[in-house]
Amino acid sequence: MVRLLVADDHPIVRQRLKELLQEGFPSAVLEVAGDTESLLSKALEDEWDIIISDLVMPGGGGLYAIKKIKEIKPSQLSIIISIYPDEQYASHAMNAGASAFLNKNNADDELIVTVKRLLEEVSESPV
Repeated sequence: MVRLLVADDHPIVRQRLKELLQEGFPSAVLEVAGDTESLLSKALEDEWDIIISDLVMPGGGGLYAIKKIKEIKPSQLSIIISIYPDEQYASHAMNAGASAFLNKNNADDELIVTVKRLLEEVSESPV
């Protein structure tokens, strides 16, 4: 069973991401967070296959959270999602430890594909 944690400070965006993930992974365990503090708390107290976080949120944002999470869980997969352009922020996200960067404008088309790709990469990698 896939375990996904979704963090975004906008309830409508959070709900839409959750709906997309439920369509793509009907049996997934999905949890949500509305700010950086709750993201860090949930990310560190439980095990997640992938964490999907907004770039900018109250309390430090996704990049800050991913850096902190990676210090404790270096193999944690994560996707940073943002309204800001890929060319400006994708490299920052990857340098912070994110596994992928998605623009929110493309989330409907790319989120499920990206999650599946990351899960496949992990299942194919030697233990």
